[in-house]
Amino acid sequence: MTACCGNTSCGIGRCFSHFSRRYVRRYERHGLETTQKHLIAGLLAAGFDGRTLLEVGCGVGYLHQYLLLRGAATAVGVDLSAAMLGEARGLAERQGLAARVRYVEGDFRLMASDLEVADITVLDKVVCCYPDAAGLLAATISHTRESCAMTLPRRHFVNRVASRLGAGLLRAVGSAYRPYVHDPILIDRWMREAGFERVFETHTLFWLTCVYRRASVS
Repeated sequence: MTACCGNTSCGIGRCFSHFSRRYVRRYERHGLETTQKHLIAGLLAAGFDGRTLLEVGCGVGYLHQYLLLRGAATAVGVDLSAAMLGEARGLAERQGLAARVRYVEGDFRLMASDLEVADITVLDKVVCCYPDAAGLLAATISHTRESCAMTLPRRHFVNRVASRLGAGLLRAVGSAYRPYVHDPILIDRWMREAGFERVFETHTLFWLTCVYRRASVS
């Protein structure tokens, strides 16, 4: 299944396709990034054993595959980059996970109605790739049965300047992709208004990691 919402989504897919093999090599040499270790810690606190996963912007797949190897049940990975998903399938095969994971190419926000609801959704450095954060979060919320884990840029001066500089460079080289620094306070409000409570939060200098859990889930 493939969907593309125009220049922005296609630009994201083309931009990250160039780095797909590099992501796999980095993971094989160094393991999870610090922010991904934070996501794992938050999901451990919320509980992921036996749960179904949906990772939006899954890239080469090693984050949800890490969770599958440690007790999660099944996973669906969605990404705009065919090259990323090709690497994800290969990595799943090598780890004996091919039967427990499915990959879908396209823009999650546009194709969400065709995807099943999962116990846990994961957005690892994905919100910063979308111009429409509200639309992305609305689609994510509608597909989250229990918990939602996300890492997004902290909204401080350095990140905002870096985002503007990055956008200018991408424009200069003809890429339609743009980075965004959306307001974490606004995102937190959307999650709470949808019935979630924040059960985990930590940060690095540049990134904020949060895990939300539906208040109605015991």
